[in-house]
Amino acid sequence: MTNILTEEQINQIEQETLENLEVSYNTKGFDQIQRFRNSLCDTYSQVVEFRPGLVLEIFDDYYYQQVNSIVDHYGSYVLTAKFYLSGNHNVICPGIPGVRENYQETVGNNYLFYLPDIEEVEQYFAGDRIYLIRICIDLDFFKTFIDGLEHLPKQLQPFLEKDSPPLFHHPVGKITPPIQTALQQILNVPYQGMIQRMYLEGKVLELLALQFAQLIEAEGDKQPLINLKAGDVEKIYQARDILSKNYDHPPSLIDLAKTVGINDNKLKYGFREVFGTTVFGYLRDYRLEVARKLLQEQKQNVRTVVNTVGYANQSHFAAAFKRKFGITPQDCRLGRFLEKF
Repeated sequence: MTNILTEEQINQIEQETLENLEVSYNTKGFDQIQRFRNSLCDTYSQVVEFRPGLVLEIFDDYYYQQVNSIVDHYGSYVLTAKFYLSGNHNVICPGIPGVRENYQETVGNNYLFYLPDIEEVEQYFAGDRIYLIRICIDLDFFKTFIDGLEHLPKQLQPFLEKDSPPLFHHPVGKITPPIQTALQQILNVPYQGMIQRMYLEGKVLELLALQFAQLIEAEGDKQPLINLKAGDVEKIYQARDILSKNYDHPPSLIDLAKTVGINDNKLKYGFREVFGTTVFGYLRDYRLEVARKLLQEQKQNVRTVVNTVGYANQSHFAAAFKRKFGITPQDCRLGRFLEKF
């Protein structure tokens, strides 16, 4: 790993290389909207606290170089939901019971975690665009909605049963069409002023309800518990790396399992447990993310990109691309991506 920067070092670099700082307050339903550029990244953020204990944050960051930064959560006793619209985010979080030492949050997925009083290393890579929506929920605010354990996801029941609930980082699953609709409505509010803020708060609560419902559904549909040992998890990460390197001509599930030395059933269900998605789902998202970069950054033509990422049918590729990013491959190539402003 390259040099790890402390929060103070990050702040110093930002201050020394800061340019194009724009800050506005009480605008478009948000408490603060900020845009700036420095030698590390180009950042656009929107933040609003609707009431004590409920905060919405939208981040759109483009990184010019790899950044490994130490982030501490000391005193931050909040439940956090994250929804990734673009980019992948690596985290190194050693020594925390129930939390894997290395995990990755990936585009097209949503996550729920409670990680107070820890220190971790967050990794961002040059050329990555990290576009996400984050919701922070204070535990006291969260408990105002709870009248019992009956309809509460099992992952969240300790918040009602214990004063000090266990730490966890849970990949809830894919961003479903209803979640995608709520995300887009948050990003494209059709109202102004007070109504805009009320609308945003309602959509944030709707988004949390959809995520918790997805969590309950996943618990109901869960396969028999796969007993994953440390060696199994390592092999599942190896399988992911093989898929990433051979995304244009990927091996079959059985061949992949044989290559890494694991039972194909354990790979199938273990992959979902570790990464929150299926083997095929990961491969599809990885291919489409590669395609987006080739179209947006290198301006390659669509046919070339289709062949490069291993799609046999251009119309199938175009349909999958539009479902994921909301625009056609050609529009992406022409720079008609979602604007930051």
